[in-house]
Amino acid sequence: MTGDGEGTALGLDLEAGIPEASPSAFATPTFSLWHGMAASNRKALEAPGLRIGSVLLAELRRRARIEIAALGVEYTEGLGVEFVPGGNGLLICTGHQPLLVHPGIWIKHLSLARLVPPDGSGVSVVVDSDASEEVVAEVPARDGRLRRHRVRLVGAEPEVPFELMAATSEEGWRRFVREVDDCLEGLGEEAIASAWSATRDAPPPTRAHGLSGAVTAARRRLEGRRPYVEVPVSWIARTSAFRTFVLSIVREAERFAGVHNAALSEYRLRHGIRTGAQPFPDLDVAGSLVEAPFWLIHGGVRTPLYVDLEDGRFWANGQELGNVPDDPDAPGLKAMAIRPRAVSLTAFLRLALADLFIHGVGGGRYDRATDAIIRRFFGIEPPAYSVATATLFLPFSSRTPDEGDLQRLRRLHLDLQHNPDRFLAEGEGWYRALTDEKWELIRRLEGAAEMTRRQRREVTGRIREINLELQPAVSERLQEAARELREAERRQAEAEAIDYRGYPFLLHPVESVEALVDALAAGDADAGAVRP
Repeated sequence: MTGDGEGTALGLDLEAGIPEASPSAFATPTFSLWHGMAASNRKALEAPGLRIGSVLLAELRRRARIEIAALGVEYTEGLGVEFVPGGNGLLICTGHQPLLVHPGIWIKHLSLARLVPPDGSGVSVVVDSDASEEVVAEVPARDGRLRRHRVRLVGAEPEVPFELMAATSEEGWRRFVREVDDCLEGLGEEAIASAWSATRDAPPPTRAHGLSGAVTAARRRLEGRRPYVEVPVSWIARTSAFRTFVLSIVREAERFAGVHNAALSEYRLRHGIRTGAQPFPDLDVAGSLVEAPFWLIHGGVRTPLYVDLEDGRFWANGQELGNVPDDPDAPGLKAMAIRPRAVSLTAFLRLALADLFIHGVGGGRYDRATDAIIRRFFGIEPPAYSVATATLFLPFSSRTPDEGDLQRLRRLHLDLQHNPDRFLAEGEGWYRALTDEKWELIRRLEGAAEMTRRQRREVTGRIREINLELQPAVSERLQEAARELREAERRQAEAEAIDYRGYPFLLHPVESVEALVDALAAGDADAGAVRP
């Protein structure tokens, strides 16, 4: 086991981080260990005597899996996508916000699909409890030069969670498609246009489950039939198992806040983090009011949920909302739109639902702090989790220019400006006297330690004057170098659009990401970057 608050069993090598080369993928621990991790987690979490509050953990897991499996089937069928029904074997889980994600995130879902055993099941959690003011696709475009262009699918006001964001209309979707079309048509890159056609030529995704459903359906359509279901956080929050988990924390809100904040303080100190917002903010304790690690959807936005320790009541936005009940199925609690925040979401999923949770690098890092909270608050050794990510560039016909050549041209351009004498032929040209004078002045600067500041300014000023006087002799060379440098810098600027890992799944063929999963599955040496 690793130290308190620093990852889980088998060790996580997260310092290597996101691979720079393309195509490449990263997994830690090694992919071949994941099935064994899942089986080990399941056995440990179902051990007799483990409790979440007053409930046996094994019983909570049984209820959670039954409830969430049924909701997942219902939700996924509503998306109109094909899936393979799950069994009672190992349950593999991942999750992400309903965004137009890039392959480095998409690989989590495809790794999940690969890992689900024939008798097992998979769950992808749509984190619709998060908020974003817009959902956009970054696409390459050319208008004189290659650049990245943001095409907005939909926007919202601050703190409006995804679950309340309606899907764009059919005309809005077509407008989005046309704008992406316009960007790609000017590229002349057939491979990119071909991958986009799978989305472009398909009917608009379902609007039945709002924006979250539309984005999720668009991704699942590209994946084809897979052995896992989708279920949003807002649906998970309907379950009795989740409400049981909520009560286990809010009944001890003060102790949880103390454990939570102490674990974050240690995490920040250990990793040299100076901002209180990372990896997530502390919970507020203001007298008898204690902030719980949950949101309340209230008035069309999400707001922090508080517990009054003196009278055992919920509060949000300065309003009293009712008693904290003993029964997770109490009508008042069921009526409250309580949603987990980052730490409570992954703690619930890892303890009460999954046999193995697949994180990205960011989630893998912040869950080191979650591990410490699970140990100290619940008294349970946190289950091991895995991490997967990838870097996959679009298949442009041209790639990044030589960075060394760009640096050479920059040095050449500077030298022609500040050392023109280096480019003049030796001999008795008109510049010979000026060159000799310049080097004599340089020798004076280097050898005269007792020169006054004024004398040094006069000497360096005269050297600059000589450089300017010599420049006509290298003017053609300087102009040529400036042209070459501008062109190299233009190519380098375009390279930032070419070698960019953040283009959305809509522009990538699923087979390209599958190849990276193949590489992870075959790379059974040490955890780290592998390439197909």
